[in-house]
Amino acid sequence: MKKLLFWIVLIVGTGALLGSCAKKDGDTAAATTSASSTTASGSITVGSETLSGTYVSTCNTDFAAAAGSSIFPSDVKSGKSVMVVTSGTTFSDELLMYTDTSCSTPSATIKNERDNVTVGSASGTYYQVTYNEASFKVTAHTAVAQDNLTAALIGNISDIDLTTLGQEFSTTGNSQSNMNLWSVTSTTFQQGEESTSTQPTAMDSMVMTKE
Repeated sequence: MKKLLFWIVLIVGTGALLGSCAKKDGDTAAATTSASSTTASGSITVGSETLSGTYVSTCNTDFAAAAGSSIFPSDVKSGKSVMVVTSGTTFSDELLMYTDTSCSTPSATIKNERDNVTVGSASGTYYQVTYNEASFKVTAHTAVAQDNLTAALIGNISDIDLTTLGQEFSTTGNSQSNMNLWSVTSTTFQQGEESTSTQPTAMDSMVMTKE
């Protein structure tokens, strides 16, 4: 649940810092039910491990407790966390939300794209990282999500347009720098709670397994 609260702060905080260069991606694929539609590419070296591809958490019904608050549509009953490496210096931190308890029918998709990734020193078995905010993307897959997300984000993104279900809305970030902590194995990824001012010291996300 702590990570769900982090997403609330992260999304709303990001929204407040987004630029005015918003657009709708007309070529976005239909709603996904397993992992992200983002294309994985490249790799990031983290200590002796290599971070590459797509990492997905198990289906988590704790998301239902946040339904109807902030960026969590009221029809959400489960969700997944996703990490997609998109190059040697970029990745997409994503939240997939569903209207059922088995993560089968999408409600909404949130993507925070990050760039300028730098892996720093080890902190025990974890590694300190920094990166910048590159873009924010959101897709409403249901009418409920469409209404809820528009209401939640309109104060921060004045031109948000989710009128077409399944179509991704994207807006450019302001390149603000964030600090985080990563734990990487040959098959898993986990991260801390990113911050613009304080270096995290512990993991704060669900464990995501490489697909």
